[in-house]
Amino acid sequence: MNGTSIKPAQGPHVWHGSDYAGRDDWIYRFSPAALDDIARAVAGVRERGLALDDITTADFDLPALTRELAQMDDILRRGRGFVLLKGLPVERYSDDEMAIILWGIGTHLGIGVSQSHLGDRIGHVIDKGETMRYYTAGGPIEVHMDPVDVTGLLCLREARRGGASFVMSSFLIHNIIAEERPDLLEVLRRGYFYGAQTAQPGQSGQPITATPNRIPVYTEIEGYPDCFFLPLAIRMVADMAGKPLGEAEREAVDYLQQVAERPGVAMEMDIHPGDIQFLNNRLLLHARQDYEDWPEWERKRHLLRLWLMMPDWPERPEHLRMIRTSDRAGGGVPKSDPPLQAGLR
Repeated sequence: MNGTSIKPAQGPHVWHGSDYAGRDDWIYRFSPAALDDIARAVAGVRERGLALDDITTADFDLPALTRELAQMDDILRRGRGFVLLKGLPVERYSDDEMAIILWGIGTHLGIGVSQSHLGDRIGHVIDKGETMRYYTAGGPIEVHMDPVDVTGLLCLREARRGGASFVMSSFLIHNIIAEERPDLLEVLRRGYFYGAQTAQPGQSGQPITATPNRIPVYTEIEGYPDCFFLPLAIRMVADMAGKPLGEAEREAVDYLQQVAERPGVAMEMDIHPGDIQFLNNRLLLHARQDYEDWPEWERKRHLLRLWLMMPDWPERPEHLRMIRTSDRAGGGVPKSDPPLQAGLR
């Protein structure tokens, strides 16, 4: 097969990171009126003692952000696939209140879902020395996506040095591979088995369950482009569940990573305290720069993570899901007792 027989992806979701160098027109800054709306909403939620799952858009009314939130929703689905909001005064709120803010803004975009077998709605991106999930380990993070429609990150505290977020168009990478190595693109389109632990951490063996079928890295869902790439879970199956990768499969994973790391492909997005990043995981991949953290626990790099399912987007078919059962809106890790899929903590 040759590259001319592969149709290149086209549209606003195909972009170079260098397209955004020196620009800030893609950044939203909270206006004083929007910050007042947020403060009132947080106070109302606290006064009523609402759990996150109970918070609705009416409970977190943001009239000064109505137009901007509609624009963000369109950009996430049909546009470049990412937005960054700046200007939350972190010194004004507790960490719990910042979680309420992230969740409350998220209600205007999608449906928040669980990120682990514990049923937690907010993930804590902080170095706990755990390596079965990307976000609980320190250091650099390889190119990947999260197995949910949209990820939101709110920065509470920065690292001492480094830790920048790298965001890239997965379909720009698709086009480069189609041009240079169409044979590897066919491997990526065939897809991979993915794995998760099915025992509680600490239990002997911690068996790995593989998806019953391959999930393509590149495909379409009802005409919409879709990328699914989670190397950690690919390796988990290959190393521990008896589904070793062939030479071409390993090469395709490595080549995708190499293309993503080329100059001009990714954009570097520094996320500072009070910033919120939203990413479309069907269109984008992301990674993290290595960093030097603070030695004190209370000063460590710490971001809050939100997973959103987008009910107006085409539903991911069962054979394209890594998480076999769902929490809400067709996505998220279901709370289980005893816990299942603990490898997705």
